[in-house]
Amino acid sequence: MKNIIYYTIGALLLFPVMAFEAFGIDIDNFRNDVLRPENLPAGTAALDAPVESKINAILQFSTNLVLYTSGAVAVFFLVVGSIRYITSLGSQDRMDGAKKTIKYAIIGLLAVILAFAIVTNVIDLIFRSTV
Repeated sequence: MKNIIYYTIGALLLFPVMAFEAFGIDIDNFRNDVLRPENLPAGTAALDAPVESKINAILQFSTNLVLYTSGAVAVFFLVVGSIRYITSLGSQDRMDGAKKTIKYAIIGLLAVILAFAIVTNVIDLIFRSTV
């Protein structure tokens, strides 16, 4: 079972590399054609932005990345717990383990949702008062 999970994670981590190869994109083409400030939606205004807005953007990106990733992990464990419950075949020990997995996944998902709301409001309050 662990080998299947490891193979799946490895394949998912290699998927962007395979997709770039399929479309004929290498890192040099990406840097030259895509990763240029004039191609950004904000244009050069992002380069001239004040430091506070750059810090705000970095904080929002990093918190969103952490919160979305942890939310995805919580949903993944909710699915894993559900599959374990379905495949327990009436074994009480396996059902109890699956119920614990589901319970903790739901608690984790609620914690992520509350953390997202709190962090979003705190960042908004901090940067609303400084700008």
